[in-house]
Amino acid sequence: MRPPSIYALKQSYVRLLNHKGSPESIARGAAIGLWVGMVIPFSFQMLIALPIALLLKAAKFPALLFTWISNPLSIPFIYPIQCYVGSYLIGRPLSYEAIRSSLDLLIEAPSISHFFGFSGDLIYSFFAGGIFFGSVFALTGYFLTIQAIQKYRIKRAEQKERKLKRLNNKKSVIHETC
Repeated sequence: MRPPSIYALKQSYVRLLNHKGSPESIARGAAIGLWVGMVIPFSFQMLIALPIALLLKAAKFPALLFTWISNPLSIPFIYPIQCYVGSYLIGRPLSYEAIRSSLDLLIEAPSISHFFGFSGDLIYSFFAGGIFFGSVFALTGYFLTIQAIQKYRIKRAEQKERKLKRLNNKKSVIHETC
């Protein structure tokens, strides 16, 4: 699985801003994608985000898009930190080095069988850290997405209004000269 290119990310951002749904629906989709992207192991994220988005009447595109918070480029950084924090949350601290060495195989050859081959403490740590970071990212993402969509729509409406005024001014000049 390849991570998206910079061009694809820009296109997705533009598509997100131009989404026809309400800002709240779009933000719900973003929050779902962020939460699922942190809690659910790779490969299953989109399969889980879509039904949740449908159930919660959230925009589907943002729900799928934001699952990419964990992607082949970010997983080597996110998963070890997530497991490290999660190990403290469940009261069974693991060393960062032990987590990192366990996750290296998963990062090099991703598969669900590698994931479930880990010790119980590491799996519980993964989910505890995922729920923690997923909740923080989802809440933050929800409010930032609403704000970004609202600002974009206001700016776009102002641009349309200025353009309409210029067109009306041109029409009035033409009528005055005739």
